[in-house]
Amino acid sequence: MIKARIRYLIEDRGMYYVRKPGQRKIRIRETFQDSDGQVTAAFMAAYFKALETLDGKAAAPPPTPREKTFFWLVDQYYRSAKFKGFDPLTQADKRSVLNRFCETAGNLPYAALRRDDVEASQEKRRETPAAADKLVKYLRSLFVWAIKNKHATFNPALGVEKIHDSDGWHTWTAEEVSAYRAHHPVGTKARLALEIMLNVGARISDACRIGRQHEGEGRLKFVAWKGRNKSKTRRTIDVPILPELAHALSSAPTGDMTYLVNDLGRGFTINGLGNKMRDWCDAAGLPQCSAHGLRKASAVIFAENEATAPELCAIFGWSKLETAEIYIREANKRRMTTNAFARLEDHRKRKSVSVPGPKTSNETNRKNSRDKSKPK
Repeated sequence: MIKARIRYLIEDRGMYYVRKPGQRKIRIRETFQDSDGQVTAAFMAAYFKALETLDGKAAAPPPTPREKTFFWLVDQYYRSAKFKGFDPLTQADKRSVLNRFCETAGNLPYAALRRDDVEASQEKRRETPAAADKLVKYLRSLFVWAIKNKHATFNPALGVEKIHDSDGWHTWTAEEVSAYRAHHPVGTKARLALEIMLNVGARISDACRIGRQHEGEGRLKFVAWKGRNKSKTRRTIDVPILPELAHALSSAPTGDMTYLVNDLGRGFTINGLGNKMRDWCDAAGLPQCSAHGLRKASAVIFAENEATAPELCAIFGWSKLETAEIYIREANKRRMTTNAFARLEDHRKRKSVSVPGPKTSNETNRKNSRDKSKPK
């Protein structure tokens, strides 16, 4: 934090706030300085408005948002059983996205929102395409809930296409897995984390919770963290402990309730393990790899070894066969191209081998003549 140049103004990690002793702080979102280093007029106007609010000269926002505005709809959503049923991390993420949207649209009537408006909001965030698409996703979910609870009659976010052209997290290749294993030998936490996620196909939210209590008869059995609170999405994963994982477990230090523990001997949080995997991947020279991509790599390995769609669903806890078939189609495509190139190489090898041609009639006659001239 740096010393403020304006009274009651503080700066924290690039963000500016007005704060008086004993009162809440108000964030100033306008640009602080122009290209010449001068404080902008817009910033000062927001600064004085914040002071008026803190002095009680400006009307404080009502404790309950005005009905039929986005503030009201989002507030009702947060109070709903639907929202409270989400994982705390999911709740926090949705709040962050929807609250930022309400900073500009909060006082507007949500019934007036149209698809064009959603697309315009998405376009405004094009520089961060993943965040832009997430806003559309969360608005779509918000209106699905609103329609079900008779707060809205249509969903303006339906049909809005993604602008983030990506297949998601990078899928580890066999070479990248080998490079990681070469850098992080058996006996390290880094290696154990990889073997858990790769051999079990575990999400990072499961990898940080699996422990000895889930072992039995050479298998691991646990309830997947994602969707655990709903009967329709609750999945129990029951898989054998493969030799590579067994070797890693017997060689690395582990905790009791969780295999993976941090430097304090406690189980990792989801974000904590994700950040640690980021460090371990970087140390191995794999900045393109992450914990999320290991689950996809595991699915690819099983599919390439001819696992069926129902088998993949049982391993990874997927509810739709279509998800498994994505990996099976990709594996079949790679298998077909490999077979085609192998046949081409065999053909080239056969063609390069010289084969004696048939004897000509002259050669045969000369040989017969020589035979006849020999004494019997």
